[in-house]
Amino acid sequence: MGRLDDLIDEVKDPGLRKELLSALSDMKRKQRFGLVFEEHIPETTALMGLPIQAGLVVQRRDREGNGLCRVKSLLDGRKQAQVVPLEGGKPESISTRELLVVKRFGDPIYPALTSIGTLSRGGDKASHAVINGENYHALQLLNYTVAGSVDCIYVDPPYNTGARDWKYNNRYVDAKDTWRHSKWLSFMEKRLRLARRLLKANGVIVVTIDEHEVNHLGLLLEKLFPDAYRQLITIVMNPKGVTQGRFSRVDEYAFFCFFGGASTIGGGDDLLTPGIDDEDTVNENGDVKRPRWKGLLRSGTNARRQDRKAMFYPVLIDTERRAVVGAGDPLPFEEQPDFMSKVDGFTAVWPVRKDKSLGNWGVGAITLRQLIKQGYVALGEFDEKRNTWALSYLGKEAREQIQSGVLEIVSRDEVRNVVDVQYTEQASRRMKTVWHRSRHDAGVGGTDVLRHLVGGRPFSFAKSVYAVHDCLAAVLRDRPDALILDFFAGSGTTLHATAMLNASDDGRRRCILVTNNEVEAEVAARLHKSGIYRGEREYEEHGVFEMATRPRIEAVITGHRADGSVVPGEHIDGRPFAQGFPENVEFFRVDYLDPDEVDLGKQFEAILPSLWLAAGGKGPRTAPEKKIDFLLPEESFFAILLNESKFEKFRKNVALRNDITHVWLVTDSEEAYAEMKGQLPRRVYTSMLYRDYLRNFQITS
Repeated sequence: MGRLDDLIDEVKDPGLRKELLSALSDMKRKQRFGLVFEEHIPETTALMGLPIQAGLVVQRRDREGNGLCRVKSLLDGRKQAQVVPLEGGKPESISTRELLVVKRFGDPIYPALTSIGTLSRGGDKASHAVINGENYHALQLLNYTVAGSVDCIYVDPPYNTGARDWKYNNRYVDAKDTWRHSKWLSFMEKRLRLARRLLKANGVIVVTIDEHEVNHLGLLLEKLFPDAYRQLITIVMNPKGVTQGRFSRVDEYAFFCFFGGASTIGGGDDLLTPGIDDEDTVNENGDVKRPRWKGLLRSGTNARRQDRKAMFYPVLIDTERRAVVGAGDPLPFEEQPDFMSKVDGFTAVWPVRKDKSLGNWGVGAITLRQLIKQGYVALGEFDEKRNTWALSYLGKEAREQIQSGVLEIVSRDEVRNVVDVQYTEQASRRMKTVWHRSRHDAGVGGTDVLRHLVGGRPFSFAKSVYAVHDCLAAVLRDRPDALILDFFAGSGTTLHATAMLNASDDGRRRCILVTNNEVEAEVAARLHKSGIYRGEREYEEHGVFEMATRPRIEAVITGHRADGSVVPGEHIDGRPFAQGFPENVEFFRVDYLDPDEVDLGKQFEAILPSLWLAAGGKGPRTAPEKKIDFLLPEESFFAILLNESKFEKFRKNVALRNDITHVWLVTDSEEAYAEMKGQLPRRVYTSMLYRDYLRNFQITS
């Protein structure tokens, strides 16, 4: 296509050139380039809690895959359902207890949040929200509540390794599925499209992945977000390596998609240069440190002359200038040095150990000559015990840090020919695109941390909390009030990392986490044999939300496990797990509403948590026990008019509250809504109930 563009530009006839451009434009619309995959593989999901009714599509609780049927009629007091397979077949009668309502993506659904517990240790901080439910439907709901408000979306999706690590249409996808890449891309595209609407104009999306889908994901992100500045980060997460055929894999990847003016914020550690972090570079007073120069005389093992014969040579010094000026050639082992002789008029210094035996230098003569030219070798004081001079130099690590920008040369003593180096300002030190830190190890920072928090091993492939922390810190250090979303929350690592980031700078960042309650295949099969199915308490208690996400977050915040015991161990900075974090958290479950009941105003209590979340998730939101005209909780940032005849009183109360950010007006008249909205302060976000709620899910479907 690019070649055709170039050739058309060379056409001199303007009329012909115009016709060719038109034809090419038409061809571009019809012909696809880049990432090609089957986008319309139908995706379905079972909706827990919805009653079985005639006409609905259902599936059996105990079967994987589609196997979809339509309910023809209900029998025996709604205990039995007569169903007909969608793909054709004979009707059969099945207990309604064994069925789940199924919706295809694209069918309008009306989700809501039901509170299932809270943690309160953060004082007046806004609350994190942890949601158990289908993430696509949760994203639809979040499009109603927090569209355009999220600073950073961090997701760690299923990696599609072929090892049955994720489901599509309630069926595990494995290496035998020839459509697995198309299914994964279709699965991801739907969710990323919805997620993009939630992001601020200067937001950031971070997606982690491994080698199985990294190339496909890169093309998908390019297709979905052509306006983003994208970079790929390589993170060493298993230094020991995982043998996979030929090379041993030690890393995974993180795509960063920057929108608007979003950028990275340096934190002192470039995440690659060996041995550098904040504590290395700044002293307890906050002053920039200077690196330690190494003694040129080798110590420890292999430090005798006979151990490294080529490292025994004279170093030439100018005692008047107090400068190191050169290095001679190694002295043959059978010869003894002349300590009184001079070479080219300069004093010769030989490697002499503390016991006055002969030793060797830490670098060879050729290397030392290069270091002398660079000003990296310094002459110290005369050592009377050894009857020789002390010599020091900048070691290999320090020299690498100069090359990488972690160290800078601030001055040079021209007489002594020695540079003065110090660590660069932390804010100016940029992170690299390869991260190699021991704390990013998925074992040490992931599995081991989770084991401390909840005991046992309830979740496979836990992400290192420190790797997630560094991803978030890279883009949110200067956003202490940021809103973070993770809709593949797994064990809840993102909230843990956010709490750590808040603790480091007294931030008030908050998270919205979404995860399902997937039960491992082997466990599900065992439960099915016992007659226990999805949606039942005995089944659901084995899912990832109940086994890992919730107990992990409760332990992170409170410092206590679910059994009441104190969490053992500590973070790598020494903070005990038992100390917990001063944060507030509310746990939710995604339920589904009847749109007719919503329209009639019968589901106000069910919708209220979503309105509270939209207004910042702060303060109380208790639904009124009796009929009232409006709701203005004192410590929350929202107001709801329930009786439009009382608007004037409502308006006056809102005007007295400068902290109100969101207002909902319950009315059936769009004209009345527009009139009331015009009388409210412009600073508040205003919405019409229940029209806007219902429209949101019709649009996002």
